[in-house]
Amino acid sequence: MQSAAQGLRAVSEEQSTRNKNAYSSWKWPIALGLAGVLLYFSLRGVEWRRVASIVAHCRADYLILALAFGTLSYLVRAMRWRILLNAQEKLAYTTVLWASSVGYLANNYLPARAGELVRTAMISSRSRLSKTCVFTTAMAERVIELIILVLMASLMSLTLSNRPAWLVRVMLLTTAGTIAGTAFFLLLPRLDRARTGFIARIPVGNKMKERLHNIAERVSLALIELRDPMRLLQVCAVTAIVWSLDATGAMILAHALGMSLLFSVALLLLTGLALGNALPSTPGAVGIFQFAAVTVLTPFNYSQTEAIAYILVAQAGGYIVITTLGLIGLWRYRATGVTETPVPLP
Repeated sequence: MQSAAQGLRAVSEEQSTRNKNAYSSWKWPIALGLAGVLLYFSLRGVEWRRVASIVAHCRADYLILALAFGTLSYLVRAMRWRILLNAQEKLAYTTVLWASSVGYLANNYLPARAGELVRTAMISSRSRLSKTCVFTTAMAERVIELIILVLMASLMSLTLSNRPAWLVRVMLLTTAGTIAGTAFFLLLPRLDRARTGFIARIPVGNKMKERLHNIAERVSLALIELRDPMRLLQVCAVTAIVWSLDATGAMILAHALGMSLLFSVALLLLTGLALGNALPSTPGAVGIFQFAAVTVLTPFNYSQTEAIAYILVAQAGGYIVITTLGLIGLWRYRATGVTETPVPLP
């Protein structure tokens, strides 16, 4: 892991510096404190001998199949990001795949979502796209990913007959927030006049105002591409495939551990894990994932012990997949030091 971290820092020293500054000293106590509190409530009362027994009896064939679905999910994620990037410049699929893989690797081992900066730097160095444009597409991808997941989980949860009342309320609030966020996201590129007036009133120098105007224009340009109905439909469809693969992989993993997991409950679990990622956390979201698993799974006939056993194996499997893909991507990036010639737009 030390060599992996050194390689990630070699990708962009600038991005690592920004990440360290962003994750200032006051955020570490919050992340560690939150992880400690959530671990306490998640792990108290867990029968660790039972956890060990469940893990020991895990079926290797189904586990490998679950990891294969996880790997395929990351491959499809790269296809989705490429759809967004190709609106500005045609890029090779492998270029996007390896940058995306290294980004996910960094997100799992480094704090403050460093992977978003890392994959932005990698794509920018292999294309004519600015870092602002690439970063905007990466953030747009994240927003769309969450929107589609929440909508899928909300719809599938209607098929559950024993939904807890608190879960219904949470899904209603989450869905409402998602719809509002979607509206703002789509309307943002239309607010050019208001944006220009706002920047003009900021009490900074002309050079800084010009820089802010340039950044805002690039962000708007990247978001405008999503107003292409066909492109937006492609991104949403691919995202639905991604979450379907993840949910299917979660079901297969549960079967490997001798448990049963419905597709709808798997989507609810993925939603809980995704929303938990928005909280300040340590690398790997330790504590947050355990709390999400116990909270979501126990109302559906999972014991606390089973939920912890499941999420521990799921996290370990996730690390195996993304570490493998990320190290391959890092090796490929460093091996091809010369910037690839972009394919011109037709």
